Amino acid sequence: MTATALAPTAPAADVPVAPATPFRRRALAVSTVVGGLLTAAGFAATEWESGTDKLSYLDSLVVDPLRSQVAAVLLHFGYCALVPMLLVLAIMTRRTWRVAGNVGLALSMLGALSLPGLLVTDFYDMAIRQNLPADQAVAVSDAAQALPLGVLISGPMIMLTFVGMILLSVAAWRAGFFHWTAALLVVVANVLPMAAPVGALPNIAMGACLGLFMVLVGVAGLRMTDQEWVSGTRGAGR
Repeated sequence: MTATALAPTAPAADVPVAPATPFRRRALAVSTVVGGLLTAAGFAATEWESGTDKLSYLDSLVVDPLRSQVAAVLLHFGYCALVPMLLVLAIMTRRTWRVAGNVGLALSMLGALSLPGLLVTDFYDMAIRQNLPADQAVAVSDAAQALPLGVLISGPMIMLTFVGMILLSVAAWRAGFFHWTAALLVVVANVLPMAAPVGALPNIAMGACLGLFMVLVGVAGLRMTDQEWVSGTRGAGR
């Protein structure tokens, strides 16, 4: 046997903590908290459509153009925090429930990277509605959504992100860093649009659920010790 093979494995609590660890842990966690607040604010600021047809959506953007722009910017930066949030959850599962954590991260990442960029379409749809008659505006917007490769950055990818978030939440709970009930917020956020597809209240509630979930993940990351962050072991460094 080599000397390396004979060396005892260091306990999780004794894993060295690099000098950059505290800053990086706090940066990811704080970004997640701020992103959750921005996401909830973006949903609250949105002028929601009163119907399920495309024209209702386009008309809602031009009711108050400044408000629509503010909402899109808030949601863009709020959604940017989905990636640090996923990383926080993945770090919680680096030792316990690793397989579930890895699968959840893989399912979530592509959609999370796509979501912020989708908000730019609000600006284009707003300009289309402001500069074209209603029927032409609807035709142009529908034509853009009908392009075949668009599905790769919308619809199914977004749904996989929420599935992955739930799986990561359960894995983080099993690892001892997160409470399983927080995953219900993601479930509610997905069910609300299906139960009540139009109206401001269900959409604002959806944003509040998603934002609160992100805040809870960020707070859980802030409460971790640096030893827990590095080792993935609950109770390390306490």
